[in-house]
Amino acid sequence: MMDKITPAYALGDKIVHRSYGVGEIADIERVPFGGVETECFRVHTDNGSYWFPTAGPENPRIHRVASQALIQKAIKIFQSNPTDQEFDFHQWNERIEEVVRNGDFLAISSLVRDLSALKTRKKLNRSQEQALTNLEARLLVEWAASLGVEAKSFRPKLRAYITQDPTFFSKAV
Repeated sequence: MMDKITPAYALGDKIVHRSYGVGEIADIERVPFGGVETECFRVHTDNGSYWFPTAGPENPRIHRVASQALIQKAIKIFQSNPTDQEFDFHQWNERIEEVVRNGDFLAISSLVRDLSALKTRKKLNRSQEQALTNLEARLLVEWAASLGVEAKSFRPKLRAYITQDPTFFSKAV
């Protein structure tokens, strides 16, 4: 007798897709997937919908929106000292590619912290600047979704965490 695979997600879950951003699981539908009629979650995002199978291997491009515990860990990362920034161009590119590929919230937080610190010392190259902009936007959207607030209203607070601006928090209290 085979055990039925229980889906890792449920209707109403907020999830993040590496390419499509934050969305909410709206429905379960049978759709052609890889040429076979497959039970899939339908996910609504601000820009449309996408589907992914309810069963099967874990999709490395999709994860739940960051929990409050994960956000607290990200805050600690921003409060910690940046890692060694004396990487050469190739080392920075390898690190950026790895973080973008794996999409891990804490790895993104560390890289954003390090690139932001590097930016205070010297001009970032094009790939570093683009990575900082894109990854900061990914953090912003996911963090705001986790808190249930609009991303644009949360941007100043995220910038304060990244730049470690204590005056922001004393004014905001």
